[in-house]
Amino acid sequence: MNLLNNPRTSKIAILGFIAVMMLTALFYSVYGLSPQNALTVGQPSPKTFKSPISLNVIDRLQTEREKISARSQVRDIFLSDSRLKDLVTNEIISLNLSPEAQDLLLTKYNNPKGVRQSDINKLINLAVSLSPEQDKRNVRLLLNKRLIATSIIDTRLTESARNAAANTVEPIMQNLKAGEIIANKGEILTQDHMAALQASGLYNIRAEIANRFLKTIISSLLISILLLLPLIYIIMSKIHINPSKAGFLLGLTILGLILQRLVLDFSPYFIFISFIAILVAVLTDEITGVFWAIWLAVVLALLDPSTSIVSLIIALSSAIAATVLAKRFKNRPSLLLASLIAGLIAALSYILLILIYGSNFDIALSYNILIILAANFMAGILALGLLPLAESSFGFHTEYRLIELSDPNSPLLKRLLLEAAGTYQHSLIISNLVGEAVSEIGGNSLLARVGALYHDVGKLKRPRFFIENQKNENPHDHISPHLSYLIITDHVRYGIKLLKKYKLPEVLEQFVNEHHGTTVLSYFYKRALEEGGNSEELNFRYPGPKPRTKETAVLMLADAVESASRSLAEPSQSRIRALIDQIFEARLQDKQLSESPLNFSDLEIIANSFERMLTAILHRRISYPSEEEIKSLEGEENAPRANHAKPAVSGA
Repeated sequence: MNLLNNPRTSKIAILGFIAVMMLTALFYSVYGLSPQNALTVGQPSPKTFKSPISLNVIDRLQTEREKISARSQVRDIFLSDSRLKDLVTNEIISLNLSPEAQDLLLTKYNNPKGVRQSDINKLINLAVSLSPEQDKRNVRLLLNKRLIATSIIDTRLTESARNAAANTVEPIMQNLKAGEIIANKGEILTQDHMAALQASGLYNIRAEIANRFLKTIISSLLISILLLLPLIYIIMSKIHINPSKAGFLLGLTILGLILQRLVLDFSPYFIFISFIAILVAVLTDEITGVFWAIWLAVVLALLDPSTSIVSLIIALSSAIAATVLAKRFKNRPSLLLASLIAGLIAALSYILLILIYGSNFDIALSYNILIILAANFMAGILALGLLPLAESSFGFHTEYRLIELSDPNSPLLKRLLLEAAGTYQHSLIISNLVGEAVSEIGGNSLLARVGALYHDVGKLKRPRFFIENQKNENPHDHISPHLSYLIITDHVRYGIKLLKKYKLPEVLEQFVNEHHGTTVLSYFYKRALEEGGNSEELNFRYPGPKPRTKETAVLMLADAVESASRSLAEPSQSRIRALIDQIFEARLQDKQLSESPLNFSDLEIIANSFERMLTAILHRRISYPSEEEIKSLEGEENAPRANHAKPAVSGA
């Protein structure tokens, strides 16, 4: 059979592909974005690079020196400010200067080139020398206050001119011979090193990025496939869950890893990933949960290359301990207790490792212990919060849920007790028979007990049409056997409808669907034959399907045996065993067990279990005398005594 033609296999394969892609992206975020192995200016060279060929490369240092020299040869460019010129010339005219000094100053300031700051002192000295002796001091003081430069450096033009001069410098080439060392290992890389490496073909930034990307993607993809293959194998071969449940477990695992990876930046000891292992154990089985815990610890170590052996052991100890403890407790709040105990175990592991390493206890270590406990408390909260989601939205059935459903006060069982008391009592007996037998053949006894409790809930639609709920009149006596067939078989369809209405686990539907298989309603078929007409046996068979699990197969046998045992007038052990063997043989001849995993050894164990329990249930009871019978017998016994005593009295 081609696995790809199996819809379940195909869907899980698609889910596995999506999980591989997500895990690959997660690994790439860790390794692909890190700067390792990239050559960067200012960082040490990872190895010694030698030129493979002789070539000329630009000597950037010498070229830059030439450019600096060219820039320095360009002088500042000055521009005359006409506004300043007018301001200064008006000031010169207003001053009481000698005509010679005034003409000198006006001539200089009216020059188109203007007056530079460096020329002002020289200009003042000339003007003072042209002034009368008695006025020289005052003239110098006035001119020092009034004269300013009108020719100012134009920074933009000067910088442009210098850049233009630098750009005219030709690159200075350096000859690099084949085999010559470009950079030694550990040498700090410079721009010249990078240029030489790129020119020689030893390093190409684009090719390096593409090469690193390709290598990291391929490596991450291969690691993800290798890591996820065991999980996919377990999902497909060991725990046999449907694609929606597989999607929930895989999606929860990947999302949990993403969250854990982000939180590790806060503290390497805040490891709460154990909540996934707890849920896997509760939703599947303990062995799968332990395997998942180990898998999570390995992946976590790969996601954080800096993870120490201490963090790895903390992750392993907390996840495995929480997984094992969660399966030991039988109620939901115990998940939180299991996580807290697991946190204490992880903290103890941390303390022992610290002692082994010879470290001393301080505030930081105490803080780490608190973080470990807080992380495990958070794991318990997450497990408690996500468990109802897994049960209600993805159809998982847990022991917690099954135990809750076995409570007589659960809504549907309570309704069955009130509206169809006979069916309820029948279901209780069947539940005990099935649970005990399934336990002896290695099946899921709890699931079998609960499934048996709900297998006949469809009888709530018309309870008085079923013999266990009838008092005197049988309504089937007044309708045709064909209509009776439709009413009786409808309890299967209506039972499925009720299970969906009350949002009970999907796994219980198989107990309703399969507990009659495709057996014949022989009583109504016989009536139809007696009434004449062309009645076919096929028209009086349940629609099925036949039992496909140990639990539903045992339920079919128990239902038939318990119903038939009610007709035994003298339910001795030998008669009970003969009835059991007869019914088992009939079911085998009718091929009702052909799709179940039961073998003949299982059937023998089941028969012995049924015989033992039905003998205890149907044992003959002592017929206790009534009060009237006791008084009558007492009267008969006292009468002779009285007659015997009379002569003695009269003789006295």
